[in-house]
Amino acid sequence: METPGIVRFYDRLGRRYDWFSFYEGRAKELARTWLTLRPGLRLLNVGVGTGKEHAQLQEALAPIGFIMGVDLSSVMVSLAKERSQGPHLQADARALPIAAECFDRIYCAYVLDLLPTASLLNVLAGFRRVLKRGGQAVILSLTEGIDLPSRTLVAAWKKVYALNPLACGGCRPLQLVELAEAAGFTILKRQVVVQLAVPSELILAFRP
Repeated sequence: METPGIVRFYDRLGRRYDWFSFYEGRAKELARTWLTLRPGLRLLNVGVGTGKEHAQLQEALAPIGFIMGVDLSSVMVSLAKERSQGPHLQADARALPIAAECFDRIYCAYVLDLLPTASLLNVLAGFRRVLKRGGQAVILSLTEGIDLPSRTLVAAWKKVYALNPLACGGCRPLQLVELAEAAGFTILKRQVVVQLAVPSELILAFRP
């Protein structure tokens, strides 16, 4: 799936992206606990979306933490600015315009599964570059099923994606561990959360 088509899709979707919480919500809630946020940390949120979750992350860092939101969709960046304080940056995760070793944490939810497979290692290497040594990234993605309902849904999802990726929101299932390890991360945790038969993979990745 080409990125411009995905960007147009999410530009049109706008605030309605919040509806996706019916199958993403539990995985995101767990991911926020894995971030172990506290005041004073610096967090990069890649794929800021509508800003609803960004505001929650910002609150966990208050009063002296720092958070930056990044999204390729100008509409999502505008929505995030309405719901949360800046800075918010319209940028491509494949070429983050951010200096090395700036952040203690990276949060990236349901972004990698939208990007071309050939670019994923480069994206994760970019995450590693902007993390401080000892920093951690929590990454979420649609993944392969782990039980009968989720395997059945993912099998159907793949067939639809092959015909029309945007019918699936442009995303397809990934398996994150090997990708993150190839980019130089150490995996501290992995879990698959299934909500309404949709499986999400979470990894907690450590930058040595």
